[in-house]
Amino acid sequence: MKYIITLGLLILCAEVLTQVQVAKAQQSTTGDEDFKIGWSTISITPDQPVYLAGQFPARISEGVWDPVKATAMAIESDNENVIMVSVDLVSIAKELLEAVQHQVKKQLPNVREENILINATHTHSAPYASPTGIKEMYGINPDILGDDILSPPEYLDFAADQIAKVVEQAWDNRQQSGISYGLGDAVVGHNRLAVYDDSSAQMYGDVDTPDFSHIEGYEDHSVNLVYTWDSSEELTGIVVNVASPSQVSEHSYHISADFWHDVREMINEEFGRNIPILAQASSAGDQSPHVMVQKRAEERMQEIMFDEEDTGRGSMGRRKQVATRIVDAIVTIYPYMRDYINWNPSFGVQSETIKMPRRMISQKDVDYAQELAKEHAKRYEKAKKELETNQKLKEDPRWYTEITGMYRRTQRGVTTNERFKLQKREPEVDFDIHVVQLGDIAFATNPFELYLDYGIRMKARSPAIQTFVVQLTGSKGQYLPPQRSVAGNAYGAIPASTIVGPKGGKILVKSTLDMIESIWKEVE
Repeated sequence: MKYIITLGLLILCAEVLTQVQVAKAQQSTTGDEDFKIGWSTISITPDQPVYLAGQFPARISEGVWDPVKATAMAIESDNENVIMVSVDLVSIAKELLEAVQHQVKKQLPNVREENILINATHTHSAPYASPTGIKEMYGINPDILGDDILSPPEYLDFAADQIAKVVEQAWDNRQQSGISYGLGDAVVGHNRLAVYDDSSAQMYGDVDTPDFSHIEGYEDHSVNLVYTWDSSEELTGIVVNVASPSQVSEHSYHISADFWHDVREMINEEFGRNIPILAQASSAGDQSPHVMVQKRAEERMQEIMFDEEDTGRGSMGRRKQVATRIVDAIVTIYPYMRDYINWNPSFGVQSETIKMPRRMISQKDVDYAQELAKEHAKRYEKAKKELETNQKLKEDPRWYTEITGMYRRTQRGVTTNERFKLQKREPEVDFDIHVVQLGDIAFATNPFELYLDYGIRMKARSPAIQTFVVQLTGSKGQYLPPQRSVAGNAYGAIPASTIVGPKGGKILVKSTLDMIESIWKEVE
């Protein structure tokens, strides 16, 4: 009798399980037809030498290590839309953003210009996309460097055309879709500021000295992830958000997407096909993938795991180490994501222009910056005369590096003085920020190299289950440090590196949270 009852229960359970599976299958194929996502990826790699961005001296590319790309994800639901674009550049120039928006507007009149959100991965080995000419930027005649080099304004035009194309392609590729989201972990970014006993701070400062006190701030090792699916539950793309710029190869003279290239390659190998990756740098103005503590231990692991690669700071071994950690985070939670697909997520977009007070600089700040600039100017003029009298100096293929670096540093005194005058006439600056709601998660963009403290405040207070802070989205962004970093006076927190300071940072956090909470109240 016990056997018969048990068998009956098993049959009943099997029927219930079958009904659940059928219901799930029906849910999977009958999602909201109005919710659509489209993906596209395009190369923004030039076919000739360019100037590379991300360092004070000029660097002319000497080849391509790996392609730099733009990836777009277009989302549409109930006549609302947004197109999020990730590009392998150091930053987004105002002129680049406007050029893309203008071109897209002509082809896609239903897409609002302010809803085209372009973020840079902050790759330091990508082409310079800027409206500024070489003579103005580096104090040197570009003709003596070569006539086959694509100037920053010329590359800006090329990149704008390519990014506009990828936006239009993503829009054309829209299809009925669903999303799932999750949280992983990967040690990628490290706070790069060493603080000493006298309370001063230094970027990449020595930590093996007796007066080293501590690392200045927090580190965020979370990997925020969104997986998108077509109506057949096939993976169509992944959003990956980490609190680190991609600058392992930052001193390279070769074009490179840095560790995001390695992530793409590993993901494509894992899934056996090309999976678009929308790469986002969360708040990471004080973070980098360079190791500050236990460097030898990290390098030893690179040697063990990637014995065919060079290792250490700036190496391919380090890039693969970082990429492996990110891919592990993606792959670890992937098996669970298909069971949590939302086929009809709530969706909303808000854009706002906020006013932030300028960081006021004193006459003392100006005098200090100009004093430093004078010293660099003397060295620049001396180097210039040496080049004029000794042509053999130009036999070194990178002869221009030192002199252009000196010139760039002389300009810090000029820009600091200009800002000192401007702050009297214009004490506030306008910045564009955006919030995108996608189900239970929020994307919050800003144009800054935003120090981590501010991103953590947003994440901690946001009503969203997960909040994807996306820095360097849009233009006009410089470093935005908190008060403790200003006190330390390291690179990134000095007046010449910042437009706004801690007061502006508080306004940014509050404005962003107000926007998120406003969208969440509408949904409730």
